[in-house]
Amino acid sequence: MREGVIAARIAAHAGDLAKGVPGAAEWDLEFSRLRQARDWEGQLRRCMDPRRARALRHERRAAHQEVCSMCGDLCVFKISDDVKARARKPG
Repeated sequence: MREGVIAARIAAHAGDLAKGVPGAAEWDLEFSRLRQARDWEGQLRRCMDPRRARALRHERRAAHQEVCSMCGDLCVFKISDDVKARARKPG
């Protein structure tokens, strides 16, 4: 039943986005900022199912804290940060 409630919340959020409900897009933008900053606690506090997200994060713990358990070393944010750091190095 819990998964059904979460699915309904996700569908409702998608509907809010489609209808242009104030605040719906801002929620997504804030979540994206948290992802880019790799602010795991912030993401876990704001996700639809924090309990499940925490369990998955723990279960799939990445080798490095700077990447998520889903993307690992293919994390677009980490790759972008690495490219920017190399570009700033002289020579």
